[in-house]
Amino acid sequence: MSKPFSKQLGSTLAHLQDLVDTVFHGLLKSKNGKKKHKVITNIQDAGEAYYETYTNIKKGNGKK
Repeated sequence: MSKPFSKQLGSTLAHLQDLVDTVFHGLLKSKNGKKKHKVITNIQDAGEAYYETYTNIKKGNGKK
């Protein structure tokens, strides 16, 4: 028995969102060596804080 279209669509969109989150997190974590540029470092730090909070929310833990 197959899933209704709406459930398949919702599941597919959730998987795509998870993929985008994983790629985004990977890009934020890829710091090339030492921290050299303050603006880039701040963006990476903000992104890391966002991703950590978002992951906790997805897990149902709420905020730290």
